[in-house]
Amino acid sequence: MNQNETLADLGKWPAIIIESQSHKIIRHAYEKVVTACARLASFATGSPTATWGPINERQEALAVDDLVDFAIHARRLIENTAKQKRFNGVVVRAKGETGPSEVRVTRIINLLIHHEQVEVVRTELHAAALSGQSSRIEQLMALAESHRHFPPIVAVKSDKRAFAVFDLRELIETFQRDILAPIIDLCDEHNFFLEEF
Repeated sequence: MNQNETLADLGKWPAIIIESQSHKIIRHAYEKVVTACARLASFATGSPTATWGPINERQEALAVDDLVDFAIHARRLIENTAKQKRFNGVVVRAKGETGPSEVRVTRIINLLIHHEQVEVVRTELHAAALSGQSSRIEQLMALAESHRHFPPIVAVKSDKRAFAVFDLRELIETFQRDILAPIIDLCDEHNFFLEEF
């Protein structure tokens, strides 16, 4: 990057001015979104307990709370800094009715904010139950493999019937790399250092 070149120049998006009166809102959104992402990353890289019960159910409920918290504060952070249009090209792999596809991270954020239903799926038994595969459920139970798990997948349906299915870890890593890091750099350009305590 040349000395006089800004991130807006490099990204070919309109120059942004971050007013000092916005600093408090931006800092609050940043702190909340980083906390939610850290908790979600821990959940996404961990595994359920070996026995099924209230602890696993609470883990998944907390993950849904963190997803909604992430979405609200991510949108606030984006809108008060670089604007949503800047990040419309940031996508994650998704699973659709017609097979694999891509979905914009900003769309996932909006779906989570306006969700009607959010399901976190991380065991084969839960996946079979959601897809209505009763024979697969019986097979998993008979083989004592009902707790076999995989990295969490999130299925979210909005109040307008929009739907997306995505890998939780990929969402968090993509958000950090392609949205959060550029926002931190943009704020640094304006002498507003988010990473300083």
